Amino acid sequence: MRVLLFPVGSYGDVHPFIAIAGELMRRGHDVRLHTSEHFRDLAEKAAVDFQAVDTIEEYQRIIKDPNIFHPLRGFGTIARNLILPWQRRHYETISQAVATGDKDLVLVGTALSQGLQMAHEKLGLPLVTIHLQPSVMWSDIRPPRLVRHMPARSGLPRWWNAWIYGLAQSIVVDPALKSSTNAFRRELGLPPIARATHLFHSPQKVIGMFPQWYAPPQVDWPANTVLTDFPLWDEAELGDLGEEVQTFLDAGDPPIVFTPGSAMLNGQSFFAEATAACQLLGRRGILLTRFPEQLPPQLPSSVRHFSYVPLSQLLPHCAALVYHGGIGTLSQAIAAGVPHLIMPLSHDQPDNAERIERLGLGSTLYPNHFRARKIAKKLQYLLQSNEMAAACRETSARLANPQGVARTADEIERMLTCDSPAE
Repeated sequence: MRVLLFPVGSYGDVHPFIAIAGELMRRGHDVRLHTSEHFRDLAEKAAVDFQAVDTIEEYQRIIKDPNIFHPLRGFGTIARNLILPWQRRHYETISQAVATGDKDLVLVGTALSQGLQMAHEKLGLPLVTIHLQPSVMWSDIRPPRLVRHMPARSGLPRWWNAWIYGLAQSIVVDPALKSSTNAFRRELGLPPIARATHLFHSPQKVIGMFPQWYAPPQVDWPANTVLTDFPLWDEAELGDLGEEVQTFLDAGDPPIVFTPGSAMLNGQSFFAEATAACQLLGRRGILLTRFPEQLPPQLPSSVRHFSYVPLSQLLPHCAALVYHGGIGTLSQAIAAGVPHLIMPLSHDQPDNAERIERLGLGSTLYPNHFRARKIAKKLQYLLQSNEMAAACRETSARLANPQGVARTADEIERMLTCDSPAE
């Protein structure tokens, strides 16, 4: 079997696909990863065959856009800069593979890899959609929190929640995607789509890489949905903590870790308030970012910056995690058993923050309240709460034997026996 993987996004979106690639390769399958040139070095370190979809300059231009994490303009920014340009590039890559005689192809992507849907329809290739976060799985019964002030929620009439979602599609999703997508579909001789969200899920198989206890399946999710588990891959197998990190950890009490996400280039306020909060608490801190220009010009000796440290190795030695609410970071914090303080911005982050609070594992501060004194107050509670500590320990035990990647590979392998290549 030849599996073509098409992740779209930042490290948190690519890491799980690197893990899936490694597992499929160990099983004897031929695998190729298609994503941004930015991730070529990572793929090569993991010994995964790689083909770039864009250039490093394109990737940097996208993540420098301050609207990428805007709660209302964020989706349109991603649609314009990623989803739409990559539709055609993905389709052309796949059609070229077919033309050169590749056999037994299986396509694996996400809700943003919409060129795969066209290849599935036009070329008759098996398609798997992987959702790393439950927020893309709309339910009229238990709607995900897509924005801070969400007018649809559990307990409200289903017709109301459905109407809200339809309104969101009409004013946010469809204007960003539908016209250009249908123009491309016309070129391919495919019928138009009525809603852009129709391309979010494969008609053959949808895999949610999160556990049922994190997001209980809903009866109005796609009927072909299978949940596996969190992937929990973060480059730990490619290297150790590093001497500087270990020395800092050994030099005092467990620090608090702060990260606004790997694609954040506008985190100056986040890091300034984080540093001030550490000083107010008298606690040590670690600031994680690959873009140090966001940091305060001078850090106290009790606060250190590191470019990247695998959280699976770091968090077990730390007191708490303060972050943006991305699903990859979130799952590592659950596995480590540390409390969460989440500053959600957009996309899946508000929904993830709500789920963490529902599980009793942490708390939330939205950006307009993310100030040093409020951060310190929240952290003081999280660090002193016996109930919170017990919930974190109990939930961490659920991830003691992670099988998400292996189970996902099982589901991809089952596509070889799929009898209906296109619907």
